[in-house]
This record gives sequence, C-alpha cells and structure tokens, in this order.
Amino acid sequence: MYKLLCQLFFAVVGQNLPKEVFEDTLYWLLQGKRKGRQIIERNVKQVSIMTPYQLQITDWPREYIEGRTQKGRIKIHSILICEKFRQMFHTHNEETFIPCHRYIKIWEEGEEVGYKKTKVKVILYFNSLEDKEKTKKLINDHLGFRNIYNDKILKYKLGVRDYSHLCMCSICSKFMLSRAERMQINKRDPGVFEVYCHENRSSISSKNDWNHILCQVPICEECFNSKERQEKYRMNMYNYHHFKDGYHVNSPEERRKNNLEESLEVVKPNMTNVPYKDKFMWETPFDYSGSLKCILDKYSTYYWHPDLTADEYMRYQDHKCLQLVENADPLDDDRYPSDDDFDEYGEYPENY
Repeated sequence: MYKLLCQLFFAVVGQNLPKEVFEDTLYWLLQGKRKGRQIIERNVKQVSIMTPYQLQITDWPREYIEGRTQKGRIKIHSILICEKFRQMFHTHNEETFIPCHRYIKIWEEGEEVGYKKTKVKVILYFNSLEDKEKTKKLINDHLGFRNIYNDKILKYKLGVRDYSHLCMCSICSKFMLSRAERMQINKRDPGVFEVYCHENRSSISSKNDWNHILCQVPICEECFNSKERQEKYRMNMYNYHHFKDGYHVNSPEERRKNNLEESLEVVKPNMTNVPYKDKFMWETPFDYSGSLKCILDKYSTYYWHPDLTADEYMRYQDHKCLQLVENADPLDDDRYPSDDDFDEYGEYPENY
C-alpha cells in the first residue's frame, strides 16, 4: 500500500511521499471507511498545489471576514480573484504573476471564555520566488483602501507576512511538504511558531506532536542526521536574524552572501596543533550545540567557519572541550567549609 501511494503521490506532486505523512496520517485513514479514502484524495490534491513560495495576507476588515457575496461565496475569496486585486497586486509593468493557489481558512474561537471572534488565515502560493517578492512589495507599498461595504465605509491596509522559511529546511532549503500542510491547517498564526523556532527555543506543547514539531527550527531528516549534507550546504544555511526584518530576499544567492560576509569577520581556526582523529564525541557538527543559531553566530564558541570541513570542525570542537577540562582549576579547599564546620543539624554555626 505504501508503494502504491508513493507512486500516486509522485505522479501528482512530482516528489516522493514523506514516510512520516504515511505513518502519521494516511495509514490510519486507510483503515477506516470510504470517507477516510476521500479525505486522502482531498489531502493529496491539496498538498500537490502547495509551493515553497508563500505569502500570508493579513489585516482584513471583520466585515469581509464574516461577509458573503450574493451567491454565497466567501467575501475575501471574491476579492482575491477579482480583476481589481489582480491589477493592483499581481501586475507590474504589464507583467502578470497570479498565484497558483489561494488558501482561505475561517474559524471561530473564544466562545468558551465569553467572547466570540471570527478569524481568518489567507495564504497565497506562487510558482517562483520572483513572483512572490513582486506581490509582497506591491502590497507593502500600497497606501490602503477606503471602500463602501453594506452602507459602511471601511478603511484598511492589507498586511503581508512571508513565512516561507518555516516550511523549508534551514540547511538545504528543501521544501518540507508535511510541515507546510500542518502549518496551513493550524489555527495558530505562523508568527507564533516563528518566535518559538528562533527566539524562545522552547515549545507550546509538552508532547511530541505537530505543535511541538512546528516550534522547532525546520531541518529535514536527511540534513539532521548527515555531517556530509551539513558540510555540503554550510554556505546555504538560513540565518534568521539576517532575514527577519524583511530587508533581504531569502534567495540562495543572499544566503551564500550572508554566510560569506560573516566568515570574513572571523579568523579561521588554526588546526596545526589540533590532533587528528576519526572518531568524534558527536555524530554531526549540529549535534555539538544543537542549535543552528550557534553554528551561524560569529560570536559563539560553536561558530562553524565555512573554511573548515565537517570533520575539521568536529575535531576542533573536541579539542576545545578537552582543553577546557585539562585547564580547569581544581577546587580550592581553603575557600570551602569543611564538614566539621556544620552543626549536627547540617547548618552553619551562627558565628560562621
């Protein structure tokens, strides 16, 4: 069954079916009735039209979130596909770059705590990085709207947030389909997971579930377990603090440029006195700090200079650790009270 689904998935998406998707979701749906198989068909189609180039459109007026057209269509959807929206945000210099897919999720929350609020998540998917960046710039540069809707004047300015990096491996930039799908259907704003990934370094869930996974820096399984891949893509690693303010485009060229510029400010470690070894304390360079932030931080003791191979980096870290142990000062007994100074209840005497 797994092989059959892999063939179907590859035919539709052009990529291999992630094993975790089959084990965590599809397998259990296949055990049920026809409804489960229909869910699989719908999800495969949904995943097949996802791309790594995503924009979330925010700050919609409440009237549009809750509104419907005369034909019963979601008001926001009618806006996204209208000619005016296309001309304003998907056309520039007579060039058109329409999204290949639009996703809208509307839900209600807060009723159990005394307030009821309708929320929306709107994501646009593009076929290329260039198309995504053009639309992002046009929305950011727009001064806002003043529309009349149901005899009411609405003044608003749409916002745009780029969370594409949360669905791409931070090492090799591989598009992580299962992560993107879970990020899409989650009712939490992607910004919540971004903070946990790159700032808090913790999780909103105590379980090893998808909420916990989405709080971790996105690294594909192949890169996580391979020192060879970490070495191969060292210059491609994603530096969140370089891109977080939106001044730089998250492109392969910009990632390489940033990693190169950072390395020029750090002297390459001298490996002359570092003894050779072919067995290391850890399996990969990432394991030494467990943090991509430390590997890319030029002020960190775990910074990985790009001129070092993975083996050289691991030798260097092992050597520093051994030096730290050898050079550590022994405890000075004169600075610590002896056991004789405690009274029978294990407390210091009053005159101590």
